[in-house]
Amino acid sequence: MLLAENRIPNTFYPQDIMFETIRRLFKIRKLKLCVFMGAIFVLSGCSGESTDNKEYLVRVNDFHISTDEVDRLLKLEIQLDSTFYLSEDTRTAFVEQLVQTQLLIQEARKRKLDERENFRQTIQRYWESTLIRDLLAEEGEQIRKTTVVTQEEVEAYFLKNKDFLGEGTLQQLSPELSKKIEEKKVTDRLEKWIAELKSAAIIDITDQKLAVQVNRKND
Repeated sequence: MLLAENRIPNTFYPQDIMFETIRRLFKIRKLKLCVFMGAIFVLSGCSGESTDNKEYLVRVNDFHISTDEVDRLLKLEIQLDSTFYLSEDTRTAFVEQLVQTQLLIQEARKRKLDERENFRQTIQRYWESTLIRDLLAEEGEQIRKTTVVTQEEVEAYFLKNKDFLGEGTLQQLSPELSKKIEEKKVTDRLEKWIAELKSAAIIDITDQKLAVQVNRKND
């Protein structure tokens, strides 16, 4: 997640404990954890149907989940994990995980754990970081479409950094260097875009000392 990169080492966060517990409980890899967190949101939010509903694929007490909802989660899993393949066995295992998750969610709600402030903050943080990640990915793709790397730029990069590039001629290294230059351009334009958002916004920090420090850091 985007915000996780700036954490202080050896600092524990409530969501870290929650994610690690879920990962161990269901024996899923970190790459797939974001998919399962998405499943938790689905499982905690799409109940309320009548218990005599015949359209569901899975029922856990008063909770129902349809075939379309399970397929949507499986599709997300495939998109985020290139090693995941859909088969009868993996689909069965996935549904078993959904059932166990829903059982635990229902028990947690009975104990009113979802009403605790630390839970709300954890969900808020996950939601915010996911939203920001998707926004930057979308804007980055838009920028990439209009980002051009010329052969002159590749040659200049090669001449400037050839002592650090290892073996290979300009022709051999050109594709890799072009990609590096493109990534740098996209990152620079993303940072400029964020700065433009900031300059167009109304931002007010009432603590004068803190405001000076924040402004100095961003200069």
